[in-house]
Amino acid sequence: MNKSTRRISGSNLMAGLFAYMSRSIPAIAIALAVSVTFAWADEPGSEAVTSLESIVVTATKTPHTLRDVPVETVVVTREDIERTNAQNVIDVLKNIPGIDASVHDDVFGTYTWRAKLRGLNFNDGYGLILIDGQRAMGCGQSGGMGEYGTGLNQIPVDMIERIEVVKGPGSALYGSDAMAGVINIITKKTPNKPTGSAGVGYGWYEIKEKKSSSGTVTKPSDDGHSRNLSTAYVSYGDKITDRLGYLVHYSYDSAEDIGQEPVKSYRHSFMGKLDADLSESIDLYLKCELSDYEKEENNRDEDSYRVSAGMDFRPTDDHFFSIKGYTYTWDFTHGSPGYPYGYKLGDVDYNQGEIQYTWYSSDWNTLTVGGELQKQGINYLIHNYHINDNGTWTETEKVNVNEDVDTSSLYVQDEITLFEVLTLVGGLRYDDHSTFGSEVNPKLSLMYRPLKDTTFRASVGRAFKSPTIRQLYYSTPYRHGGYYCKSNPDLDPETAVGYSASVEQWLMDDRIMVNLGYFRNDVDDMVVREDTGTEYGDPSLPLMEYRNVEEAWT
Repeated sequence: MNKSTRRISGSNLMAGLFAYMSRSIPAIAIALAVSVTFAWADEPGSEAVTSLESIVVTATKTPHTLRDVPVETVVVTREDIERTNAQNVIDVLKNIPGIDASVHDDVFGTYTWRAKLRGLNFNDGYGLILIDGQRAMGCGQSGGMGEYGTGLNQIPVDMIERIEVVKGPGSALYGSDAMAGVINIITKKTPNKPTGSAGVGYGWYEIKEKKSSSGTVTKPSDDGHSRNLSTAYVSYGDKITDRLGYLVHYSYDSAEDIGQEPVKSYRHSFMGKLDADLSESIDLYLKCELSDYEKEENNRDEDSYRVSAGMDFRPTDDHFFSIKGYTYTWDFTHGSPGYPYGYKLGDVDYNQGEIQYTWYSSDWNTLTVGGELQKQGINYLIHNYHINDNGTWTETEKVNVNEDVDTSSLYVQDEITLFEVLTLVGGLRYDDHSTFGSEVNPKLSLMYRPLKDTTFRASVGRAFKSPTIRQLYYSTPYRHGGYYCKSNPDLDPETAVGYSASVEQWLMDDRIMVNLGYFRNDVDDMVVREDTGTEYGDPSLPLMEYRNVEEAWT
C-alpha cells in the first residue's frame, strides 16, 4: 500500500492566470499490479477523450501509437498535467503504478530522492531520466541528493508537452542506468501560428510538528504560521516563415522548504527552440536550456546549460536517418567555508552524439541501427572541516575529483509483426565503457492482441549500471551528515535481468482501461553503503564504504 498526496486546487482562470490555495490530503492506492484509467468525453456525442492514438517514440526509438506500442508504456499528456494541477514532475507521475513517490513532498526545493520505479531508486541512477531524449543531471533543483544525485523535477511542468514512461530494462537501446525503465520528459513544440501564454500562481502551507519513534516532538520555528510558494511563466512562439518557427519560454518557481526553519529556494528557467523544415525530407532543430537554482541555506547554487541540435532526413518513405548531439553542463556550489558537512564546488558535464538509421523494409518489419558516443566529466573540490569548541573552524582536508568517463555504443533492433496480431521486438546494444570495458545487453519483447481491445505484452532483458563517480573515485573519505563515506575503486558494475508481463483490457468504447501486470528485477553486484566498523575524521564519526552485494531483487 502506498500513501500519496493530492493537491486540491482553489481557482483556475482559463486564460492562464490563476491563483490557488492548496493542502495535502492522504489517499490510499494499490500500486502492486492493478491500475484503472477513465477517459470520458468532453461533451455528449463527442468521441471519448483518450490518448490511444498518441504517437510515442521512447520505447523503441520508432513511432507507434500508444495502443500499438509493443513495450509497456504510459503517456501523460499536456491535458493530463493541467487536470492534476501538478506543481512538479513527481506530482504528475506519482499515481502511475510502479512509480513510488509515497514520501514525496510537493513543495519546490525539497528533497524527493526516495522516488522509485519498480522498487529501484531514481536518485541512485536505476531509472534513466531524459529531456527530449537526452540524459539529464542535477540534484538540488530536481530533488536528488548530493552532487551525484538525479531527481525527476528537472524542469517546470509548464514547459512540458508530455511525459513517456517506459517500464522495464532499457539498456538494449539506452545503455547504462536504464535498469528499471526510462522516463522521457518532452518539452513543448514550436507552434504553427502566433501563440502566447502566461500564468502566475501563489499558495501557502503550514508545517506540522514531527514526532520521532522515541516520542520526541519537534515543532517548526514558525509553528502556526504559513509558508509561501509561488510560480510564474510566460511563453511565446510563432512561424518566422512557412518553414521556420521558434518558441521561447521563461519560468520562475519559489518556496520556503519543509524543514525546521523556513528556507527560500527559487529557480529561473529558460528554454528557446528553433525548428526548420528545409524541405519535405529534411528537418533541422536547435534548442537551448538555461536554469539557475539557489537555496539560501548552506549556499546551494546550481546552474545548468544545455545546447542541442539535430537533423532528421527521410529520403523515401522507407528510410529514416537521424543525427543529433548535445552538450550539457551542471555547475554547483554546496555549502560554504566552515560548513561542518563540507563545502563542495565544481561541475559535471555530458557531451553526446548519436546517429540512427531506420529501415521500414515491409509492412511487417522495421530495422533500426545506431551508434552513440558519450563523454561524462566531473571536476570539483570538497573541503572537509572540523568545528572547534570555541565555534571556529579548521579545514582538515581537501578532496579533489577530476575524472572523465567515455562510452562508445552500437545498437540494433528488429520489429516483426506476424499475422497482424503478434509483434516481436528483438534488440541488442554493445557498450564500450572506458572504466569497465564492454557490456552487451539484449532484450526481447512481444505484444499479442487476440481481440481488438485486449493486449498482452511481455519482455525480458538485461541491463547494467556503472557505479557513480562518488562511489568510485574520491581519494579520501568525505563527510555526509553524521558519518564519513569511502569510495571503492574496485567496484564492479551492476547488472540485472528484468522480466515483465501485463494484460490490458479496454471497455465501454475505450472509456475504461484495466491493466494487470507482474514484474521482477534480479540484480547482481548491487552497490550498497556498509558500515566498516571503524571511525574517521575529527570529530570521529562512523566510516561507511561502498561495496557490491551478490544478489538483490525487486
